Formats: sequence, structure tokens, C-alpha cells
Amino acid sequence: MGNDVQVILDDKSSLFNYSGGKWTVHSDVRWLGGTSTYPQFADTSAGTFGSLDVTFQGTGITFIGNTPATSQSQNVTVTIDGGASYNSSYGDPHPQNYLQWYQSPVLPDGTHKITLDGVAGTSVDFALITAGPKTPFDTSQKILVDDDNPEIKYNGSWTRNGDPFVSSENPNGRPVHNGTHQSSTPGDTATFNFAGTSAAVYGIFSWTKTGSMSVTYTLDGVPTVNTYSVTPTTPEYINGLRQHQNYLLFSNDSLPTGPHALVINVTKSDGLVFVMDYITYSPSFTSLDTKPDLTQTSPTSSATSSKAKSGPPVGAIVGAIIGAIALLAVIAAVFLVLRRRKQRHDGGERPTRITPNTSYKIDPTKMFSTL
Repeated sequence: MGNDVQVILDDKSSLFNYSGGKWTVHSDVRWLGGTSTYPQFADTSAGTFGSLDVTFQGTGITFIGNTPATSQSQNVTVTIDGGASYNSSYGDPHPQNYLQWYQSPVLPDGTHKITLDGVAGTSVDFALITAGPKTPFDTSQKILVDDDNPEIKYNGSWTRNGDPFVSSENPNGRPVHNGTHQSSTPGDTATFNFAGTSAAVYGIFSWTKTGSMSVTYTLDGVPTVNTYSVTPTTPEYINGLRQHQNYLLFSNDSLPTGPHALVINVTKSDGLVFVMDYITYSPSFTSLDTKPDLTQTSPTSSATSSKAKSGPPVGAIVGAIIGAIALLAVIAAVFLVLRRRKQRHDGGERPTRITPNTSYKIDPTKMFSTL
């Protein structure tokens, strides 16, 4: 999705209108936000289906969740802004899976209503609204930044992986936008600069092998070290839960309004691989026009600036040195005069007129030409 700004719309949002029967809310830690919603009452063979509609402001919408099993219809009927309806395939070659099962065409920037009919066996985990210039933002929202977004800067031996994840109780599936970034090399970093009041990192965690890894999350210069481990006594390992999508790796929900820098540093990897799928944050800007461009900001620029400001001025240092040298020259001159007077007094010499040498001048700037 490039660098599109996408707002998360959770399945429990009041913007979702579920109809056709009573939709069921299923709770599981593997759903983003902890729940997904589906029409348990719907059955293709019985001709009963669920419907849903969403009114949103932006240029497009995407739905992510489980596709229906092979016994259910593999198509959904779509109507946008009251226009002509059309059938859309879930695009799942081997149902049932967790994936992005619908993406709207690019729409004019503004308010739109999308209606999906003929829903059976499909679940909604969340939707992503692609923001346009007119889309309003506030701190109650969450923006999803995919691991492929160029706003995330990778350093080291990261690899992009497009493999599906393997679940156990739930269907297998694909990461958000079909890929992740992975690392098992200590010292690999990923940097993300943003303007918001919260930040969270999500990935895919595997319970299939024992091991441990440590990752340091440095937010505005303050490090947090998280250690992840799987042992033979870990319940998920014992129960064979395999891989966990939408796994919360790190979060901070109490940031002051303004720009922030998040640096993710893999510091230890012993048998486990760090897999990042996406980052979320609550925006502190109100529109795309007021979204600051922080892609060129260095995470250490603020600290460097503070150190430069706190140090003594160079001009004051040079001035102090020149003053000290001048004072030493005066003291030496006084010493020479006193010594000559003593010599005249002891030896009876006639005083000699001393003419200053004006051909030699001290140039303080040349004395410090190497500074």
C-alpha cells in the first residue's frame, strides 16, 4: 500500500452496521483488538445470509478477517454509494484462511457508504480506511503503518518474507498486506518517526520452537528491553498453538502530543526470529495537510542539538585564552623592567632609552589558526 495513511476500524466500531440476523462476536487474542464478528446464523445451503454496511470518509476501504469455508459462498455482493451492485470473490484459492478478503476501488475523496450482502461464513476482524485530504483525524483513532511502508527505515540484514502463517485452532492466513520483515541478527534496527500520542508494534510470533530473543525499543531516547522466550513448559508450546498473528510485541499509550522517534533494535536471538508485521499509532495531527514529514528526522538529532547548546561558546573560550596570554605578557614586561632597574642600581650603568619594536605585532587570529 506504499505510504498510504490507513485508519484502523475495529469490528466493534459503531460505524459497522450488521444486519440479516444476530452477528456473533468471537473473542481470541489472535484477533486485532481481541475480537472478530461473523454471521453464525448464515448458511448458503439454506439461503440465509448476513449483511453489513459502513459509512466512512476517505478514498477506499479494505476488510480483513476469515474467508468462508468451501461449503459457503465464495462471493459477496458489493454496493458503493447506492450505485450498481457487483459480485466480488474473496480471492482465497484454498479456503478457509485469514487474509484481506475485500478491497474497494479507489474512490473520490469524501464520505462513502459500502454495503456487503450475501455474507456467510465470513468474519470481520477489522477494516482499513485509506485516508484522503478531507479525512479528519483525532487521537482516538489508530493508524496502521505496514512493514513495507517507506516511513520505516531498516538497517542491517532484515529480510522481507511473504510466507503465510500457520495457526492451529484458527484458520491459517497471511500477514497484513501479505508480508513481514524478519531478523535474527543482533544489531539490526528499524526506525520509525511519527507524530502521535501512542505507539505499538505487532508481529507474528511462533510457539513451535524453544528459544529466546531480546529486543530493545527506544522511544525518544528511553529504552525498554522486552525478552521473549519459549520453553518446553510454555503453555502455547505444549498445546501446539504454532504461530500467532497480530501479536503485540511492544506498546506505549501515554505519549505527549508531538513528534516521536521509535528505534527497534534486535539485541539477542537464540532460536527465535523477530517478525514485524506493522506499527500502529494514535495521530496528533488533524488532517493529511497537517501531518508532519518526519522521514528525514534523525532519532538522535534532539539529543545532539541539546548537547551543542549546553556546551560553552567557542568565542568565549578563544577570548579567555587571548586575555590570559595578554596578562602573561604584561607580567613578563613588568618583570623585565624591574630587573633592569636593579641591574642599573647595582652596576651604576647609565639608563638606556628603550625604543619599542613596532614592526612585530601579535595577530590573535593567526595564533589560533588550527582551531
